[in-house]
Amino acid sequence: MPQWIKPGTTYEFYGPRRRAYAISWGLTLASFVALGVNVLWRGSALNYGTDFTGGSQLQVQFSRAVRPAEVRGALEKGGFGGSEVVAMTVGAPPNTFMLRMGEVSACSAAEREKATAELKRAFGAPIRKLDYKEGSDKIYVLLPARSDVTKKVAEEDAARQIEAAFTAAGVEVQQVRLFGRARDGSFEVSLGGLGGGVERALTAALGAGSVRDIPQVETVGSRMGRQLRDSGIKSLIYSMLLILLYITLRFDLRYAPGVLIALVHDVVITVGLFAVLWHEFSLSVVAALMTIAGYSVNDTIVVFDRIREDVARFRDRKFDRVVNGAINETLSRTLLTSLTLVTCLALWGLGTGPIREFGFALSIGILLGTYSSIFVASPMVVYFNERVAAIGRKGAVAR
Repeated sequence: MPQWIKPGTTYEFYGPRRRAYAISWGLTLASFVALGVNVLWRGSALNYGTDFTGGSQLQVQFSRAVRPAEVRGALEKGGFGGSEVVAMTVGAPPNTFMLRMGEVSACSAAEREKATAELKRAFGAPIRKLDYKEGSDKIYVLLPARSDVTKKVAEEDAARQIEAAFTAAGVEVQQVRLFGRARDGSFEVSLGGLGGGVERALTAALGAGSVRDIPQVETVGSRMGRQLRDSGIKSLIYSMLLILLYITLRFDLRYAPGVLIALVHDVVITVGLFAVLWHEFSLSVVAALMTIAGYSVNDTIVVFDRIREDVARFRDRKFDRVVNGAINETLSRTLLTSLTLVTCLALWGLGTGPIREFGFALSIGILLGTYSSIFVASPMVVYFNERVAAIGRKGAVAR
């Protein structure tokens, strides 16, 4: 391994620990303040993506240059009011926009109600069930009990009536087919998708041929969004608790609190930056936070291993000198590992959408992880070592 730092070089990392603590506490506190201000000012601590809030996200490429205001106006005329329109300038084809909207369905509640009424009129009795899950592109229709579709002719006729009922309700249908056994009278209706509705709205306002392509349509229901958000938070908490257990078993209890504090420090400040910059917070960012936690622990354990070795080698040295020496001895390795930052910066600079946010979170996290392993976790080992020694001396005096 290349030695960027000459053997025997000693930099003082433990001495300025109080200054480093002040910086870390300040940034951590500022992160919590930013989250609180966002709740009061914007109504949400973070700019949650459609993964967490529910809704749809589409990429639309136009065949000519258009302004965001034109796109927003076209969407409002087409019934997609309140949509967020962002021009994609890096890593995307020209004239490409990212659209985010609350709609998750190609079939609204009003349209389903209207389709139900049309189906009742077509079959002469209320249908038994119209099953639809938010965000899905399929609807399941259970015909009235008296409807007999066991014969092929009756089945095809029922499929045509179902398609006509949905079309009359204003819903684009791609296919209607029997679902399950014929005697049950259940049909599956494949919808045209939200992308088709958006394309029709944009074409109607901006002219025929204005939309070249819609390469991406992502939809998440609001209930699923809440479940994903809760699961993401739980996964972060569980991973930190398991890391605490791992460090306790591998070293001892004096080492574990420093690692946990450094982890919380890295994650909170990264999340705080997302709050300040109002970057989108999605599942890919949660994945980045867990990667940051793993990176930070890996970096810290290398230093801790060297501390444990040096404690046995240099029994006459004060513990804080041993820690400072261990940090210097592993400094070359720490800097080499930090070169991962180059890849993350490339993802941030050249990526788009979730990849760009993923790269941003990793870049910040790697910088923070390197800083915290040197200036937060290692000095905390000295602090807890002194506390344990003080408790031991008090116990000896009491005996």
